[in-house]
Amino acid sequence: MQHPQDPHCPTWPRHLLGHRHTRCRLCFGLQNYFGGLHGGAVAAIAERVAIATSRTVVGVDKEIFLVDLGISYLSAAPKDAELIVDGAVVKSGRNITAVSIEFKMKKTGKLLFTSRATFHNSPLAKL
Repeated sequence: MQHPQDPHCPTWPRHLLGHRHTRCRLCFGLQNYFGGLHGGAVAAIAERVAIATSRTVVGVDKEIFLVDLGISYLSAAPKDAELIVDGAVVKSGRNITAVSIEFKMKKTGKLLFTSRATFHNSPLAKL
């Protein structure tokens, strides 16, 4: 039986395929010297959201491997900020999936970071 949150489940809403919407709150351990969100934390969050987003279109019968992750730091996230992280599949083919991720302030909608991730899709080996 498939989990209802599984994008490959027949009851998964089709309008959500290729999209992920995530919230995160900036906490003390993730801040850099200047009080903003640490660049490593941005990269880790971007990678996890990109993987979750790509899984909405790439079947569980394929493994995905991160080929490229690029991040643009546009503005710092202030202390105790709540962020909205949106991921969207830009293109998905037989072997490659491209994902775009945006980090925005929840209160103002201000764009803080953008990220681009490219995944290689390969079928699981049958042993």
